[in-house]
Amino acid sequence: MKKAIMMLAAMVLLAACQAFADPVVVGHGAGYDGGQIDYTRIWYQGQGGEFTILPDNASTSRGFFLDNSSYADVAKGKGGNARSFQSFCVETDEYIYDNLNAWVSTASVATPTVPGSGSHAWKGGSETNFGDDLDAKTAWLYTQFATGNLTGYTYGATPPGGLSRSQTAGALQQLIWTTEGETGASNGLSAAQQTLVSAWNTAFAASGWSGIGQVRVVQLYQSNGNDVRQDQLYLVPAPAAIGLGMIGLGLVGWLMRRLA
Repeated sequence: MKKAIMMLAAMVLLAACQAFADPVVVGHGAGYDGGQIDYTRIWYQGQGGEFTILPDNASTSRGFFLDNSSYADVAKGKGGNARSFQSFCVETDEYIYDNLNAWVSTASVATPTVPGSGSHAWKGGSETNFGDDLDAKTAWLYTQFATGNLTGYTYGATPPGGLSRSQTAGALQQLIWTTEGETGASNGLSAAQQTLVSAWNTAFAASGWSGIGQVRVVQLYQSNGNDVRQDQLYLVPAPAAIGLGMIGLGLVGWLMRRLA
């Protein structure tokens, strides 16, 4: 019985450590370590997303701590990895590479020492060289996309006469760049894509959305901590899931006391 309890405690502790791991290299501003990532692209147009963010498979990997439980099936588990999730660029003049460190930003530029007050990109891009707070429209768009609710987005087979998933990805990436002030990039949208972008703008205006919800910017950088790379979007686990993580930490403490 003691052996089973010890195994359960170890499993809970491992999960908790992944969720609340100490950073190896501190990113800019408050946040937490997301581990190491790789990426692939399946549906995309131009240099933007969709990106498939997945665990780094290098032998030197220190772990991948980004939970995809808030994502709908249509936006996760792609690229041959059940833990992956789909994302988009925040900036335009940085590039993403394999084997990168991830730092989840949890503060706005104005209040970088207050966890959970916002999220921001850092370095690179037309508006991000000194930190660029995540726009509420970007957060709404990505939330709708990641939860499978972005109207007009082609998650499945291309409808007759409609846009493919890659074409809707190109339209969404362009709108995110425009919203974030990244005017230097263009996906060369067709008339049909421009119509879709207009519909998304109208839907956001009617949504009554404010703030950034569960969306955070993942600041990416190479192992030396100085070479920053293209930042990505991430939908963090729902507050209930975070609460379960804290319960797990409490459970470990209770089990340790029982075994003492």
